[in-house]
Parts: sequence; C-alpha cells; structure tokens
Amino acid sequence: MLSTLAEVMQEVGGDGFLISTPFQRTSRRYVNEICEGLVPALQRRGLTRAAYTKSTLRDTLKEF
Repeated sequence: MLSTLAEVMQEVGGDGFLISTPFQRTSRRYVNEICEGLVPALQRRGLTRAAYTKSTLRDTLKEF
C-alpha cells in the first residue's frame, strides 16, 4: 500500500493524502490506526510533512 501511495505522490505531486471511508467504518480505532500507523510510515518515506514551516494556516496553504 505504501509503495502505491509513493508512486501516486511521485506521479501527481501534492502535499498530502485525502483518506476517505464509508461512515459506518469510521471509528476511533480506524482513526488511531491512520494517525499512529500510516502517517508516521508516510513521514519516514518523506511522503508527508512531519512539521509545518509556516506559522499560520494561510501561509501554509500558500506554500503549495
């Protein structure tokens, strides 16, 4: 799965991923798995940022 996400990021570019799921599958456990499992793995591969470089949301959005 991570290799597919990496391929998409290299091909399309961007600053992150939008993860969507049917409402019935959304649970605290699911969100926790994303936040504590998938996100750190993506950060280790350099596919998502680990920190923000700007101090405001506006400036962060302008960065891309």
